[in-house]
Amino acid sequence: MLKGAKNTMNTLDKVKQNIVEAINAALKEKLVKASDLVYPLNPAFGDISLPCFNLAKELTRLRRQEKTAVEICEFLMGKIVLNDVVVAIKAIGPFLNFTFNKAKLGQEVIEEILKQKEKYGLNQNGKNKRIMVEFAHPNTHKAFHIGHLRNILTGEAIARILTANGYKIIRANYQGDVGLHIAKCLWGISRLKKEYQEVKAKPAEAKAGLLGRAYALGSKNYEENAEAKKEIIEINKKIYNQDKTVMPIYRATRKWSLDYFAGIYKKLDTKFDRLYFESEVFSSGREIVLRNLKKGVFKASRGAVIFEGEKYGLHSRVFINSEGNPTYEAKDMGLAELQFKEFRPEKILHVVGPEQAEYFKVIIKALEIIMPKTKGRETHLRYGWVRLKEGKMSSRLGNVVLGEWLLGEAKKEVLEIMKSARGLKNKAEVADKVSLAAVKYSILKNGPDKDIAFDLKESVSFNGSSGPYLQYTVARINSITRKSQIPNPKSQKNSKFKIQDLKLEDAKEQGLIVKLARYPEVLAVAGKNYDPSEIAKYLFELAQEFNDYYHSVRILKAKTDISLARLSLIMAVKQALENGLGLLGIETVEKM
Repeated sequence: MLKGAKNTMNTLDKVKQNIVEAINAALKEKLVKASDLVYPLNPAFGDISLPCFNLAKELTRLRRQEKTAVEICEFLMGKIVLNDVVVAIKAIGPFLNFTFNKAKLGQEVIEEILKQKEKYGLNQNGKNKRIMVEFAHPNTHKAFHIGHLRNILTGEAIARILTANGYKIIRANYQGDVGLHIAKCLWGISRLKKEYQEVKAKPAEAKAGLLGRAYALGSKNYEENAEAKKEIIEINKKIYNQDKTVMPIYRATRKWSLDYFAGIYKKLDTKFDRLYFESEVFSSGREIVLRNLKKGVFKASRGAVIFEGEKYGLHSRVFINSEGNPTYEAKDMGLAELQFKEFRPEKILHVVGPEQAEYFKVIIKALEIIMPKTKGRETHLRYGWVRLKEGKMSSRLGNVVLGEWLLGEAKKEVLEIMKSARGLKNKAEVADKVSLAAVKYSILKNGPDKDIAFDLKESVSFNGSSGPYLQYTVARINSITRKSQIPNPKSQKNSKFKIQDLKLEDAKEQGLIVKLARYPEVLAVAGKNYDPSEIAKYLFELAQEFNDYYHSVRILKAKTDISLARLSLIMAVKQALENGLGLLGIETVEKM
């Protein structure tokens, strides 16, 4: 155990803490924190660095004797006491650089990983804090497109990453099951009666397909046919009033949608602790708005009720329309009240597209006034568009790119690539996992707020920054360990082997050690920023470094002690890859 380390700290944190304590001891002031340390752009300078600009300002303020950052670095050079992990200190301009003893660091890191396994990297940053991650949001009676796919993959990955950071997570899904889009779909079905009767006995996918066509038909006629528009508005009123003439078909088709969505959630390996629906919050939302209308929070305007956002540098929005019906905005008031009542979360993250950015600013401001306890606890976590060559998807126009279509096309491409694979008995099962990895990684490797131009060929490639490449890297390590006939270097067969005897002197394997040590840090940053791409980027870089290392050294044909050391290292690499991929919802495979 490193000096001064706590059992709850990972290896790199212990090293950082020792460096900070040594600096503060030399200064005789507690002025430096672990978060002040950075990584040099040029690895030749060292493994970790302290920029001394702020330190110089603080010392000048405290001691009333002006010192430059360069002078502070030179002073510390002669005062800091080295330990068994930090073997060299170098001052380069205003930066104080520290170089690690990679052999010692490797012993600590590899032992930590092989001992903790799937728990490696976990922390308790969010201990005793509860976060609701609200994602998916497919409206019933509409198609499930690849925008929904990105939403689900992003929300699920964030939920997993926050769980790994110690938070208690509630997965919530808020779906529109009332509103004009339902009326458009039911109107369309009234024009597709034969298909409606025929599809009743068919699978969920066929039923969902009919709903999509019916919605597109209703939307088109709503815009182009005055009589149809009038009929659709009337259907919408009947749904809100639970009119017996429309409720049987409404309930049946609603169930079709929910059954179809459930199948997709299962395929994507996601789940929800609570499904919320507009139908259960529209009444309470309306009541909240009317109650606060009397208090002056809202204002009557032309027969409607609005929130004057201009008072707060925002825009005004209608919360109750001229027909007396609650809008999306009012329903969100009811939703917030219900969510905080049921789960009492510290924070609610709404994973919703960029087109809702201004909408959420108004919603959050209105909630802060109505329910002060929500202030600072409602967050819109936006994600970018997903585009194919056809451009932005639109279910209204009937040319929506379905999420399941994309998954199916990815599987076709993977099966084509795998035609030449020999000795693979469970090819279909592997293809399922690889195609899911292809789509998930291609979406999650981009920052949530970045737009994506989805490239199918690139996503299924076994080379470059792709899910299959990462899975193949894990499978390659599996192959090496199988050939070694040593599933665990610390097994009874090698009882004399000790982690403390590791001989890892190659520059590339030492680079891998430092990379492995940084995994817990990357996980913490991904949790802080709600950003799965931090994990994806790290995994790709780790896989690249491993494959470069694999092609440059002998692992199985090296001397026994060196071979065992290298096997320990690559098993640690595999564990880190599997842990990170699991956070992205990606399964690994034994063989490819």
